[in-house]
Amino acid sequence: MPRYRNSLKWDDDDDKKTGKASLTRRTFLAIIGFGALAGVVHMTMSTVLGFLYPNALKTPPSVFSLGRPEDLLKMEGTKMFISKQKVFIEVAGGKVRVQTAVCTHLGCTVNMVDTGYLCPCHGSTYDKEGLNTGGPAPKPLVYFSVYPGASGDLLVDKNKKVEIPAKAWKGLKV
Repeated sequence: MPRYRNSLKWDDDDDKKTGKASLTRRTFLAIIGFGALAGVVHMTMSTVLGFLYPNALKTPPSVFSLGRPEDLLKMEGTKMFISKQKVFIEVAGGKVRVQTAVCTHLGCTVNMVDTGYLCPCHGSTYDKEGLNTGGPAPKPLVYFSVYPGASGDLLVDKNKKVEIPAKAWKGLKV
């Protein structure tokens, strides 16, 4: 029994006299109440601290390599999709250009179809040059700047956009 009425202090003398531990209902409920309070405080603090640290999103770098010009010339006449960068690479006539595969409406990845491109989310359509022909997309698909790197690889900078499809071609020099 606790020595004082509203105290959680144990009186070891009482336990020695009776031979059994004395845990009253009041003491038991006080321990459960403090445990519940500690749980609520822990959950609240972990939620508040969770908002203080940003969620780091893993986004690919804005500059990436296409490879050597010789390797790209082997893909003459093709259009290839690179899913990690969400771009289409087109090689034709000894030139290369890189076009985004992200719909200008809500950012879905467009699919290549016979007539051009189709957004599976809301039905935006684009012609083979990336100009929007239907649906809710407000702008055409953009092209990215292609330039030679120091190592001889062709690099693409997704921060440098080319709006006119004819100006997006970059000649491949071997």
